[in-house]
Amino acid sequence: MPEPRWLIITPIGEIYDQIGTLSVVEEAPGKKGKYGIKTHNHPVVVSADKDTMQEKKDSYDFTTSLTLGNGKVLDDVLVDNCIRVCPTDHRTIDFMRFNCLAMNFMTGEYFEDFSLEEFIEELRGCGIKFLFPKKEEQEMTLTTFEGDTIGMIISDPLQMFFAVPFWAVASLKDGIQIEYDKILMEFVNQARIYLTINPKYKFHFSTSIDVLEEVVDKLNNELENYLDRKEE
Repeated sequence: MPEPRWLIITPIGEIYDQIGTLSVVEEAPGKKGKYGIKTHNHPVVVSADKDTMQEKKDSYDFTTSLTLGNGKVLDDVLVDNCIRVCPTDHRTIDFMRFNCLAMNFMTGEYFEDFSLEEFIEELRGCGIKFLFPKKEEQEMTLTTFEGDTIGMIISDPLQMFFAVPFWAVASLKDGIQIEYDKILMEFVNQARIYLTINPKYKFHFSTSIDVLEEVVDKLNNELENYLDRKEE
């Protein structure tokens, strides 16, 4: 693949350096009994971890360094199912790009297996720097998101992105009992992770949805009590 190469992320959240594409062509039934072809494109990848790549480079001399291009094919993943993260030689991710990725995984099919903390650590392990807002006071507007199997309380993706399940398939408007303490601690866990990016962040929540008003009040009154901040 011509430079610049890109880091990609698979549907289950694994990050790789894509070095090429393997195209598989096969026959496919066409109209009126005729046959055509269809193509499956699979990413060819190497490790995106900068330490791992450096170890490999240190173990080769100049004459054998070309072998570093050999990668593995993600034969169970299609290129179209992956998301570009950032160029391999410019490893930064801006706030909106991060929010898109976080929203994709925190509200997606594999949300139960997704850890925001592990995701941020994996990005860091790939040498990616975060371009997050410098403003310390972060305002979040909460709303609801209802998928096929679970409902979530989410913040506006233009703001610091939070996504917390309320552990029910039916709509909140149908009178679902909200587990306020459990939801509070989920917000606390995500807030703690964002503090690793900027330890001076302070979070304030609002909503225009009546059923979330008590959630917002609890967050604004109690969330800060659970956040460990280093003294200046």
